[in-house]
Amino acid sequence: MSHWLRYFLFIGMVVMAESLVAGSDDFETIDLRTSDWSKPQSLDGTYSFYWNQLLNPNKLEPSAYVYDFPALWKGTVGTDTLSSQGCATYAKQLVLDPELKYVIYVEDVYTAFSLYFNGHLVAKNGDVSETIQGFVPEWKPMFVPIHHVRDTDLLVLQIANFAHSKGGALEGIKIGEQGVMRDYELSIVSYDLLLTGSLIMGGLFFLGLYFFGRHDRSILYFSLFCIVYSYRIIGFGYYVLHSLIELPWALAARLEYISLFLAVFLFGRFVHNLYPEEAKRIIWDVISGICLLFIGITILFPPTVYSYLIEPFFVILLGYIALTMVIYIRAKIHQRPGSGFALFSTGLVFVVFAYNILVYFGLLSEWNAASFWGYILFFFSQSLILSYRFAYYLKNAKDDALKAAQAKSDFLSTISHEIRTPLNAVVGLSHYLLQDNPGGHQLQNLTSLRYSAQHLTALINDILDYNKLESGTVTFEEQVTDLKDTVNGIYLTYRPKAIEKELSFTLDVQNAPKELVYVDKTRLTQILNNLIDNAIKFTREGGITLRLQKLDQKEDRVQVKFEVIDTGIGIPKEKQKVVFERFMQASTSTTREFGGTGLGLAIIKKLLELQGVKIVVDSEDGKGANFYFVQWFKVGQEDRLKINQKVADEDVGKLKDKKVLLVEDNSINVMVATKFLKHWQMNIDVAENGQLGVEKAMANNYDIILMDLQMPVMDGYQATREIRSQRNPVPIVALTASALIRVKEQVLMAGMNDYITKPFDPEELKRKLIKNIR
Repeated sequence: MSHWLRYFLFIGMVVMAESLVAGSDDFETIDLRTSDWSKPQSLDGTYSFYWNQLLNPNKLEPSAYVYDFPALWKGTVGTDTLSSQGCATYAKQLVLDPELKYVIYVEDVYTAFSLYFNGHLVAKNGDVSETIQGFVPEWKPMFVPIHHVRDTDLLVLQIANFAHSKGGALEGIKIGEQGVMRDYELSIVSYDLLLTGSLIMGGLFFLGLYFFGRHDRSILYFSLFCIVYSYRIIGFGYYVLHSLIELPWALAARLEYISLFLAVFLFGRFVHNLYPEEAKRIIWDVISGICLLFIGITILFPPTVYSYLIEPFFVILLGYIALTMVIYIRAKIHQRPGSGFALFSTGLVFVVFAYNILVYFGLLSEWNAASFWGYILFFFSQSLILSYRFAYYLKNAKDDALKAAQAKSDFLSTISHEIRTPLNAVVGLSHYLLQDNPGGHQLQNLTSLRYSAQHLTALINDILDYNKLESGTVTFEEQVTDLKDTVNGIYLTYRPKAIEKELSFTLDVQNAPKELVYVDKTRLTQILNNLIDNAIKFTREGGITLRLQKLDQKEDRVQVKFEVIDTGIGIPKEKQKVVFERFMQASTSTTREFGGTGLGLAIIKKLLELQGVKIVVDSEDGKGANFYFVQWFKVGQEDRLKINQKVADEDVGKLKDKKVLLVEDNSINVMVATKFLKHWQMNIDVAENGQLGVEKAMANNYDIILMDLQMPVMDGYQATREIRSQRNPVPIVALTASALIRVKEQVLMAGMNDYITKPFDPEELKRKLIKNIR
């Protein structure tokens, strides 16, 4: 063979070899040299196709057949009938600029692939094989850097599937410049992670709202829906989760399908519980049953069976979304809470799901931002439904609570009036009769009568006081006070009661503060009264000590300790917190033996807490008790005390010959009040109802009017307004059986000058008269 012949044969063999590796004009070709590399370029189109062959990419011969990519295996190619079970080789010739650095993005295929570039293996998912024995499925999208780029390059893709009801490729391949593809990958991952994080946090938030709220099942189902659907975002599509956690393909596939079916089931329960009257139970039970059936099939059967469920399920899902839309429209018509947000969100989810389904079937190209913002708006609007619903029911609960509180106040006002009115007569008459110097057994009987009436009054006051404390309507009025003088007065009040029980009662004021202080004397007296009354009540023998002790002084403030010590029955350690709760005593036997409402210590605790002070008890069962509290007071001036004492000690002679109009419908109360008013040498006129009171006030000049509030014909409020409408400035003092703050506010708003609570203490009535008569 001549030299030239050998030369031409060699050149021919080289050209043939290069055509086999680099491709030839017979391969499907795409020229990308003039492409816009500022964005990824699609490699979709027709590929040279080899059915049921996994050919060596270095020995690839041109194929007579082509097939669309991406596309599922179905129909025929030449003489071959395609099926989902099998394998294939795809080839595509690319014309590229070798000066650029490229990255190829390959999404998942059904269900394993190997990707070759110019004969080099650059990416693989699982193991491809022509038989099921060597086949290993896997789903994991990849961004693959490409090397060895020439002017003309051959891209070969081998796909195999023996594990799924679909074969082939559903998603395409993209190629782009390295920096652009890095940004593209970051956008995909960012969308998935941000959306997943939003769903998980939202789901956990609403789960907490369910457990710590009103246990609304719609909130529970929506929270679970968010958490389950978050897997659909991070465990599907780009499969971000698979880059963090290695999951077997069989488990990942099952979770993907189960999460879809379970999410729809939970959303269905959410809708049903959200608007149960609009969502017919039988329809939602059927839908729930379908979802649970599909979940069961997914768990029990292989992917080649359960993967057939996805298309019919999407059809059901579209109908399901449309049905949800109808339910929300009906809810909007019926003005259900949050129905406007529900309607908006369902329209969004209908568009998003319809778009995703059309993308799934290859009828639309995927746009990540559309899905991302669609989901964000959907979940946000669904959250608005529950937030609005929660706020709506919270507002209703608040309104109901306010109505209940109003009803309670009205009941207390009514019942206190009904009890206090006859009690006023009992207390008043007992006071009056004791002033007549009764003798012998009469004195004993009247004393017992007065004590019983006072005890009943104290019980009523305890209930009303606790009601005021709970509602936060208690106010503290501080005035300059001599603490030593105050506790001495309390001691003198309770000493006879202690002597009656043959108990010693000691007042220890040796270390008492000499300074005058600002204090609400009424509330301090109430606290010490309760403590001393309890000490006497629960002590059978021994005695009680009331101790006042100055502990410290800083500038214009003084620290004082109050103690009430007894040798009574004591309180077990485990019961020492319980006794400060309302209606609670150390034991039921204590209540039976000693009586009481169990409110005294609760009131003390509340009153002190409102002033930033803590009540402490030191006691043992059977060894007595020591109740004490430490409080800081601002030091007061002596001249202020003298002013207060001057007002308190006004000469009763100021009442002599003053003309008073008593407007009262209860004859017993009229009799009791009249006795005291006459005792102070006042001139009395009586009106049996508010209308008569108005007429007498217009016809006569009175120095003061005592006005009952609840009367027939015209009540005290209306009567006062009528008197004030005549520009009559006469002082009006309300006689009320209610101690509620609301009633006192109404008294002042009606134009009255002051009020006194029934049953009234004669001394308090006298002070009110002196204070208001000009």
